[in-house]
Amino acid sequence: MLLVGQVLVLFVAGPLLSAHMLNFAMMDGLQLLLLLISFFALPLHSRARVLILVCLVPILWMLYAGPDPRLGILLHTGTTLGITVAVARVVFRAKRISRHQLLGAVVVYLNLALLFVGAFDAINWAFPGAFTDGTNVSLQTGELVYFSLTTLTSTGYGDILPVHPLARSLANLEGVMGQLYLAILLARLVSQHSSKAKHRP
Repeated sequence: MLLVGQVLVLFVAGPLLSAHMLNFAMMDGLQLLLLLISFFALPLHSRARVLILVCLVPILWMLYAGPDPRLGILLHTGTTLGITVAVARVVFRAKRISRHQLLGAVVVYLNLALLFVGAFDAINWAFPGAFTDGTNVSLQTGELVYFSLTTLTSTGYGDILPVHPLARSLANLEGVMGQLYLAILLARLVSQHSSKAKHRP
């Protein structure tokens, strides 16, 4: 359920927000749903559950009083970091690799894109024009989600470009991390899962 919710936020809600077919209040509602799914999907003793509970209060306040995009990015980045660390610990410390560990590894991979969105958004706020799509219009979070995913997967269409040195450096880091994650960590989990499936009677 966590992976399904994450896919909906990244690949459905993000583009709709960029196209102005979804407002920030609806996006906050979807993020709230994702946080609740994360809360129940994580182990009972996970510290990330405490972080989620702490972040729920301001998110509920934003739903009531009106969205604050900067506060929203900060809260979502913090909870995404907590969820990523908690899920990664469950996935990579498991002695037996099952389908759930593989799905958890995909959650961690997609969360990397979300974590970089928070960093990109902070740079774009601190240095207006740090990213450009060839127009003078400031890029919104939805466009940065798209940029982050194309960078993480090394698709690199080139329609959005980092022009500030910090933005370029972070984009390079995300591209390297995306490739190393797939080539080393995820590939290792898949091979362990496959070898155990072959030895199963």
